[in-house]
Amino acid sequence: MKAKLDELKRKNLFRELRTVTSSCSGTVKYKGKECIMLASNNYFGLNVNPKVISAAKKAVEKYGTGNEASRLIVNLDIHQKLEQEIAKYKNCKSAILYSSGYAANLGIISSVVGKGDFILSDELNHASIIDGCRLSKAEVKIYRHCDAEHLEKTLKVLAVKKRKNKEGKILVVTDSIFSMDGDIAPLKKIIGLKKKYSFILMVDDAHSIGVADTNFKEIDIHMGTLSKALGSQGGYCAGSKDLVDYLRNFSRSFMYSTGLSPSDTAAALESLKIINTNEKLKSELVKNYTYLRQKLLDFGFVALGEYQIIPIIINDNNKTMLFQKMLENEGIFVTGIRFPTVTSARLRVSVMATHTKKQLDVALDAFEKVGKKLKVI
Repeated sequence: MKAKLDELKRKNLFRELRTVTSSCSGTVKYKGKECIMLASNNYFGLNVNPKVISAAKKAVEKYGTGNEASRLIVNLDIHQKLEQEIAKYKNCKSAILYSSGYAANLGIISSVVGKGDFILSDELNHASIIDGCRLSKAEVKIYRHCDAEHLEKTLKVLAVKKRKNKEGKILVVTDSIFSMDGDIAPLKKIIGLKKKYSFILMVDDAHSIGVADTNFKEIDIHMGTLSKALGSQGGYCAGSKDLVDYLRNFSRSFMYSTGLSPSDTAAALESLKIINTNEKLKSELVKNYTYLRQKLLDFGFVALGEYQIIPIIINDNNKTMLFQKMLENEGIFVTGIRFPTVTSARLRVSVMATHTKKQLDVALDAFEKVGKKLKVI
């Protein structure tokens, strides 16, 4: 283990925790200093919303701090209420909660397909999807990122193989908004392929719930998290009643995990209600990420993405981590991302609806200052 850790350090790939001492809203306290937070997945700032906090407190008072057993042993009415609301939100018949988004992807994929089946996975899908594919023992084929034409070529080959050998099921799985590139899958094109080829379609909505919802009826499996835009903790799967009944009986990461805490469940319920009724939150998020991305591009940064996740491509591990450190000194909290999470080193900037224009301008000044010092722009 030490040899491997030493190797990481030599390559400047060693990871360390950065400990904050406050909630992660528009700002965060880090090393005793108030910093502008541009690294959080808390896209609507709902983790500090007074209504969400109040709902969590009331749930603790009513149910206690934890569920203390698997849902198959102790099932709270509040769990079922959240599942009903998620199903309604996703225009599905039913839904099921998981302890995390990671557990959801592992449990869904490994139980829906298995040996003799095929999985077609976008090359930049999240690690939890990759691990779920591995665990399933299905044959995995990777298609080029957001490339529907390459996906169709792979489907054609499998279609011939299926007719010849009567092979098993095909699952196509993709993130919707990709967590490190900030772009979105060509879902309408993929759905078009679904009409030509017989496959199950699974979409990971972890970073798109409330931002760019993908409630297409042609999607068979809607997976998502409660821990990003909803400001809580946990994961979910929505789909048909048969799918959810099946997962409840065969998905090991559901069956053998303790149910979500009452406070997390209540917080997610309240957050979902807010997202459903507060259109201003979404419009503020769109306004903020549009403004920030355009300014970064104007400075000369390579700033990718389409939504609230803005990757600034640096392509150098050392320079990326130095950029992160220099931004910290300027009071800006951003995370440098390196291999193996991504193939090209970058700063992952994430924007919130609750950021003020003044905060974004302060951050932009820091980006321009540091970018020029490091000769990135």
